[in-house]
Amino acid sequence: MNARLEALAPPVALCRKHYPGLALCSVLALAGSFLADHYGAPALLMVLLLGLGFASQGSEARMQPGVALCSRQLLRIGVALLGARIGVAQLEAVGARPLLLVLVTVPLVLGLALLFGRLLRLPTLHSLVAGAAVAICGVSAAIAVAAVIPAGRLEERRLLAVVVGVTALGTLSMLLYPPLTGLLGLDALDSGLLLGASIHDVAQAAGAGYLVSDTAGDVATLTKLLRVALLAPLVLVLGLLLRRQEPGSPDFPLFLLGFLGLFALNSLGWLPAALREALVAGSQACLLLTMAALGMRTRVGELFAQGWQPFAHLALLSVALLLATSLLLTLF
Repeated sequence: MNARLEALAPPVALCRKHYPGLALCSVLALAGSFLADHYGAPALLMVLLLGLGFASQGSEARMQPGVALCSRQLLRIGVALLGARIGVAQLEAVGARPLLLVLVTVPLVLGLALLFGRLLRLPTLHSLVAGAAVAICGVSAAIAVAAVIPAGRLEERRLLAVVVGVTALGTLSMLLYPPLTGLLGLDALDSGLLLGASIHDVAQAAGAGYLVSDTAGDVATLTKLLRVALLAPLVLVLGLLLRRQEPGSPDFPLFLLGFLGLFALNSLGWLPAALREALVAGSQACLLLTMAALGMRTRVGELFAQGWQPFAHLALLSVALLLATSLLLTLF
């Protein structure tokens, strides 16, 4: 009996150590999700804002282990589970024209992100995270790319600046881009292509498309999902390159194996629908807990102390993506 109690002691102590911070992150995640459903706002942004409001509580010694767990380990679990959300079928569903559009604009925006970042004197890894957020799928891409960056090489406040900025710009584009398609005289198909290839978040791209027409909404959603599908190869390549440059950590980030495994299973159709939905929901839950933790570990003063450059960087990339997409539509 005593041996059993001794065997249980370390896990129980570990749970007690992480429970306060994990419980607070969970409450904030639930509250943020409720507010998002009630007011129609992005859930990740609402949770982040709540986390910022509880930064003083998150800095307490008893909270720090659980908050740190959510900001790093659960982040990687959430990214791994993202593999269940995307698959090769998304590439086949949208056809050749959207594929060509996406294959040109995504590398272009990533390259411009590094160029603009250098001109604005931003760290290279910050520029890379911002470029992935604009080029692929907003907050999810930013978090996924940040997850493969070795610990200590990207300040959390810089990730937060990207999250806040790309969410705000995505919401603004959802309101401004649909009327723009009318001013440009685009039909439903081209409107959907433009919206799906230039708006950051999946829900925002779909919502903007359906504001134009049902056809535009369907095309925008498929085109946007095609951009999301490129997250898998991007994260894999970046994970390998960044780990190779890290002398103390040459090992492959194991959570990427989970990401790639779920991506492959989903592409082959071997994930039952119920299991796939559960994995996607689990990924969302982990990312919500991560955003709560990141918010609590960030001081608002430090966020604004970064100056105007991070937000100008995201705005320039968003405009460049819109212009490049419009030009390609006229050419093809």
